[in-house]
Amino acid sequence: MKTILAFAFTLLLLTHSILAAERPSGHETPEGIACDAVQAYADCDSEAWLNTLVRPIYGKENNEAYEEFKAHMVRVTDGNNENEGFVAPTIVKVFKARNFSMNGPSSLAYAMHQFKGNMFVDVVLDLGDGREQVLRYHVLFDEDDKWYFEPRPDLAPIFAMGLNDELPSEEILWERQPDGDPVGETGSDSSSE
Repeated sequence: MKTILAFAFTLLLLTHSILAAERPSGHETPEGIACDAVQAYADCDSEAWLNTLVRPIYGKENNEAYEEFKAHMVRVTDGNNENEGFVAPTIVKVFKARNFSMNGPSSLAYAMHQFKGNMFVDVVLDLGDGREQVLRYHVLFDEDDKWYFEPRPDLAPIFAMGLNDELPSEEILWERQPDGDPVGETGSDSSSE
């Protein structure tokens, strides 16, 4: 029985390690949608970028500003295809999604728009010139059980109160190593064991 349990545990760890080796992607996780938003911009794919975005939640006047912002970003994103100076950022590290320290943003997002989750994800980008930048992505879990990127917390600050006052994230979910090999949640390369 101990052998079977040990085998099952080893299989579970191996499966988790294999799954964690992939950069997060998709609407199923907050980290996945944050990465998809970054990657769509890097790929100059405005349609994919628009697919990551939250539905209009800002009220009549601010919804108009949101639509103008999206149209502007589509022009910029598509224009990067022809821009010879555009250097696509590369995701080098993704931290685990975190809840806000305050209860207010999540409670208000649920009460006003039935969002089931309200978190943020810190993503580290290589800007292509040796510099790195940490971006904080506000993400919301909607009624359709999918996560969406909320790119304009300034239009509805009550859903993101304290977003930029939160401490830097520490728990790494995914990281690209200097040799290009991804590393999962442990933060260490399994081949060095």
